[in-house]
Amino acid sequence: MSQSSTRSLGSCSQCPRLFKERQRVKKQFPDYRSEPVGQWGDPNATILIIGLAPGLHGAARTGKAFVGDSSGTFLFSALFRNGLCTEPDPSKARLLGVGITNAVKCYPPANKPTGSEVRNCQSFLRRELETYSRIRNRNKRSLVVLGRLAQQATYSALGIQAPSFEHGSSQLVTPKLGVFASYHPSRLNVNTKRLTSEMLDTVLHAAKNFAA
Repeated sequence: MSQSSTRSLGSCSQCPRLFKERQRVKKQFPDYRSEPVGQWGDPNATILIIGLAPGLHGAARTGKAFVGDSSGTFLFSALFRNGLCTEPDPSKARLLGVGITNAVKCYPPANKPTGSEVRNCQSFLRRELETYSRIRNRNKRSLVVLGRLAQQATYSALGIQAPSFEHGSSQLVTPKLGVFASYHPSRLNVNTKRLTSEMLDTVLHAAKNFAA
C-alpha cells in the first residue's frame, strides 16, 4: 500500500447513480480524478481510519481519502498533534502507522449514499479490512470509524452487529482488534462544535494507545 497512491479499484459501475455522478463531475471538473478511491497510507499501519465517502472537492478531486477539503485539514491537524503523520498539510504529509479509507468509494451526490450503494461497496471495504488484519508483526490493531454510517458499514464488513453510535465509545471486537468511534470531521460538525479538536484528539489517543 503506497503512501503516494490509492489502491486501484478499477472503473467500478455497480452503482448506476454514482457512476453517472462520476461522469458528471469529470465533465464539470476535467482535472478532477473522479474515480473510485481506495485505501492509502502507511503499509505497516496499526490504525485504520474509515470515513463515509469521498468529498466532491476532496478525494474526488485528489484521488486520496481526506486530502483536499476541510474535513481532511481538520483530521490531519489532529493526526499531526498525535504523532500520526509528518505534518498537518494533508497534501504533503506522510501517515505514520495509519491507513485511511472510506466505506463508500465514490462521491455520492450531496454526500449522501443510499443503503444499496453502501452495501455494494462492502466487498471493497471487507477486502481492505482483511488485508489490514494480515500485515505481519502486529499484535493489536485499531479501527477509527468516523460517523454512524461508517461505523455501521465497518461492522457489517466484519460480519457482526454494530452497537449504537456514540462519539468516544470503543469496543473490543477481538482481544486484538478495537473499534473507536468519532463524529465525522465534516464542516457542519466542526463549525457547530459537535466535534472539537479535543474530542477527536481523545479518540485518536485511545486508538493509538490500544495499538501500541
